[in-house]
Amino acid sequence: MRYLAYAFGIVLKTAGFLLVLTAAIIWFRGRPNSQILFDAGAVCFSVGFLLKRASRLKSCFRCREKVEQESATCRHCGSDLSANAAESLSEPFYK
Repeated sequence: MRYLAYAFGIVLKTAGFLLVLTAAIIWFRGRPNSQILFDAGAVCFSVGFLLKRASRLKSCFRCREKVEQESATCRHCGSDLSANAAESLSEPFYK
């Protein structure tokens, strides 16, 4: 379910950005009805941001796969996630 919330958050953020961009283009062209699109885009973007954040996933430094925030090691490549990025990159990839 976390991965679905993460993916849906990305889709909503993209849709919100595109709606705001469309509203800005319509507003610059002098059309008066751009406020509804702008509001819808702002709501979509904020809901997408909150869904993506609520999924509590983070990226592995090595393989860029999404793993749970609480996990200590990546389930795909086995790298240590508790270390910072510099320490993780200095380790060999295959153990």
